[in-house]
Amino acid sequence: MRYFLSKIYTLLIALYVLLNVGCGKKFVNLVPQHVIDVGSYYKTESDIRAVLTGTYGSLRDIYNSYWVYTELPSDNAQVFTENEGGYGEFDWLTYRATGGVSGPWNQAYRTIASANIILDHIGGISMSDSLRQQYIGEAKFIRALMYFNLVKFYGAVPLVLKEIKTEAEAYSYKRSTAGDVYQQIEIDLKEAQGLLPAKFTGANTGRVTSGAAMALLGKAYLQQSRWTDAALILKQVIPLYVFEPALSKLFGPGNDKNSEVIFSVQYLSGGQGLGNSFAHSFAPSKSGTSIVSLGAGSNNTGTQDLYDAFEAGDLRKTSYVGVFKDGTNPKIYYWAKKFVYNVPVLNDGDNDWPVLRYSDVLLMYAEALNQNDKTEEALSYINKTRVRAGLSPLTGLSKETTQSAVEKERRLELCFEGHRWHDLIRWGKEVSTMQAFKTKYQSIDTRLSNMSITPDRKLYPVPYREINLNPLLLPQNPGY
Repeated sequence: MRYFLSKIYTLLIALYVLLNVGCGKKFVNLVPQHVIDVGSYYKTESDIRAVLTGTYGSLRDIYNSYWVYTELPSDNAQVFTENEGGYGEFDWLTYRATGGVSGPWNQAYRTIASANIILDHIGGISMSDSLRQQYIGEAKFIRALMYFNLVKFYGAVPLVLKEIKTEAEAYSYKRSTAGDVYQQIEIDLKEAQGLLPAKFTGANTGRVTSGAAMALLGKAYLQQSRWTDAALILKQVIPLYVFEPALSKLFGPGNDKNSEVIFSVQYLSGGQGLGNSFAHSFAPSKSGTSIVSLGAGSNNTGTQDLYDAFEAGDLRKTSYVGVFKDGTNPKIYYWAKKFVYNVPVLNDGDNDWPVLRYSDVLLMYAEALNQNDKTEEALSYINKTRVRAGLSPLTGLSKETTQSAVEKERRLELCFEGHRWHDLIRWGKEVSTMQAFKTKYQSIDTRLSNMSITPDRKLYPVPYREINLNPLLLPQNPGY
């Protein structure tokens, strides 16, 4: 904790943003222009803009590995062969405080520190009021997004809302309750909603909008099972976007700005270190160069259970999931076709990661409506994604069977996008689902004997290093 919440880190943030590692493919100058003494920084509008650029840019690292913590523990995804050592603990739910759980913690607090710098310094800088409000709204959204990830991953976490300037101050933070963290998320997103424009165009496309703030607020309400609050805010989001009727327009090269995108993390190819590793990471390693020319890593690889969950005639089965058959044995590998295409340079993909998209909002709204006993209306929103997928609409279902329908539809429509694990947790089904998965497939995949399925697995442990540096972070999450 000390490193990420100290004056030393303030220096690193300043140096980082000076590299102009930006959020957009158009509105950010990606080449460093000059070096500024950190002591004279945060004085002008361009300084704040550079910090904001770096704040957006830090999301690239976070979402390049987001699938590890949100898909891999679920029944949707798995890893194979050479990557089991690094990611097996998430595949089998055996994660440890000394393992790979430190990544999301460190990355999130790095980004929060950057957002806090903006919010602490922007008030004293000469700039237009409209631009000041926009920057504040963007910083608050990103901070809220980071805390939403943290509270889902770890539960109670330190709530840092200002720039930390001394080492002693860094040591003063304890873990705030999950309720307090959610409350701050809601405060930030409500304020951001009122400060951000409804839309950006041209070179500014990709920045956070008021619709993104509302959609994330709805997701935060939904994760807390606050159905009425979720329905009210998500209803306001729906008229702001357009449902894309063609599956072929949702993913892949050239489709990053489709009509369903509410907020995405943008990547840029070109050898500048701004691309993603999705293609080479997600394709099955046994495929050699037949899917991606530089080989593959078998990460976020689909399961047979996911593939079999698609109904006959569901167009998403071939649009979203690829199938590779290993000629040397009967093994079949399922891969994330949404994110895999032939990237000629290793780890240099430029397809974006959809953090929030319209179909997610429609299905969240359907879930909230159904929980509020508006089942027939809920079905109409479930049917939007079903009909697009070539399936017949659902009618006449009970509240219970409609809930089952929305659960299945979320699994299929949003597969590989980082929703499944925390959907299961929200529904209280993570243990039963993974136990059933283990029982069904253990005879086929003996690696599943390693799987540890207990209720405490819904939270990751606080990283050992952070507790070692700051014992105020104790107690550790149960089970670790």
